[in-house]
Formats: sequence, structure tokens, C-alpha cells
Amino acid sequence: MNGRCLSSEVVGALRQIAREARLTPVLEVRFIEIAQGLLYREIARIHDVSMNTIKTETRHLYRSIGVNCRHEIERAAEAAQLRSEDGATPEEICGFLRLRFE
Repeated sequence: MNGRCLSSEVVGALRQIAREARLTPVLEVRFIEIAQGLLYREIARIHDVSMNTIKTETRHLYRSIGVNCRHEIERAAEAAQLRSEDGATPEEICGFLRLRFE
């Protein structure tokens, strides 16, 4: 797997953004998996679903959080991780991510 490790603070902030965007539990999981850098085929294999299912889910996810592609999620998560490593509080991380997902 190609995933990267995100701190619990970053994952918590992503979960908060998911709640604020009223994502379904499935879309919240996809949001976190994409933020961790998992590829669509890896996500499909993990959950034993088709690639078409993943593509449909991610279209809904992107529309719900206001992004156009997975790279926007990955870049925001990477930047949030750097802030976490520099000592940012969970509230600061969440605020940073909120600005990227509106």
C-alpha cells in the first residue's frame, strides 16, 4: 500500500471536516483514505468494491467538500501533517483544513 501515516490530530480534524460537510460514514472513510494517499484501486480492494463504486463515491465526496481532485485532499493533509509536527493544536489544524474544504 502507498498510504502515508497521518497524526491522530490530523485524522481528527479531517473527521471534524467530514461531520461539518455532513458526509456519510462511507464518504468519511474515503476522505481519510484519500488523505492518507491510498490509490482508488487499493481502496476498492480493501473494501471489496468495484472501481466504479469508488469513482462514484469520490465524485460525491469532492462535490461535498468543494474540491476538484484527490490531489487537493492529499496536499491539504500533507500540509496539515507538517503543522501537526510543528506543534499546532488540533483546533489550529482543523481551522487550517476548514479553509481548504469549503
